[in-house]
Amino acid sequence: NWAAASANDWAKALGQILEKVVLSQAMLNSCRELRLFAGAEEFEPWLEHTTEMLQEWAVPDAEKRRCLIESLSGPALDVIRTLKLIDPGVSVKDCLEALDHTFGSVEGPEDSYCKFLNSRQQIGEKISAYIQRLERLLQRAVMRGAVTAEQMDWTRLAQTVRGAQYQNPILLHLRLRERREHPPSYSQLIKEVREEEERQAASEFWEAQTLEPDGHSAGKCHNEENPSLVYGKLRISWERSGSCQRVRGRGPPRPAGVEDSPRNDRPAGIPAGLIGPRAEVMVKIEGAECKA
Repeated sequence: NWAAASANDWAKALGQILEKVVLSQAMLNSCRELRLFAGAEEFEPWLEHTTEMLQEWAVPDAEKRRCLIESLSGPALDVIRTLKLIDPGVSVKDCLEALDHTFGSVEGPEDSYCKFLNSRQQIGEKISAYIQRLERLLQRAVMRGAVTAEQMDWTRLAQTVRGAQYQNPILLHLRLRERREHPPSYSQLIKEVREEEERQAASEFWEAQTLEPDGHSAGKCHNEENPSLVYGKLRISWERSGSCQRVRGRGPPRPAGVEDSPRNDRPAGIPAGLIGPRAEVMVKIEGAECKA
């Protein structure tokens, strides 16, 4: 028992060490992705990139602050050093705010909040891209004091619903208008939206693949359902377009109860049963064997 307990403790300790090593390596790689800033470079693009990167990292604030400081030099680093003298445990949010006040554009809370409220989804812009663009404006409004951190989720959702194109199918499917009392976080919202975008894109792909040249489609068909016929047409379309090489799987999903079967190559207009299955026999023509 003592030996087993000792082995378990050793394995647990080794696992903790390996976890720290992996986390340290991951943080090192992440820190390298941050752009350097000394104060002379253009500040706004750097701030957007850095804020987005720091927001994605699921690590303690202290690690984020260390990476942020490593990306600074010159006057920008002096600003953070001054903050750390006053508060050694200064947050990443306060560091970015101080840099924004020092190197950012002179913009009041009202102006930043007005830009956020006036943001609208552009024609041809995905709703996920609009939310990402909106998030940068919201973070700027928070830095300027126009919105508190506690209000971010509600404010983000409200503007997403307000600024999206009218009757956006993704908003309707996710029922975002009904979720204002319990708004999702940014990470949850963008995850749900992107998944729904992929689902709708896949649905449109299948609709396009099953569309006949004369405009006939499943959505407008009033005939009796025939899963075998639909699957056969879909399989032929896949093989012609080469889609099976681009989409995971070897072919389109087969409806329940439908078995894979050979194509029906009977010419149009020939009654069923008039032409039977193809038969081949070996014959000799002028002494040479061939199939007929």
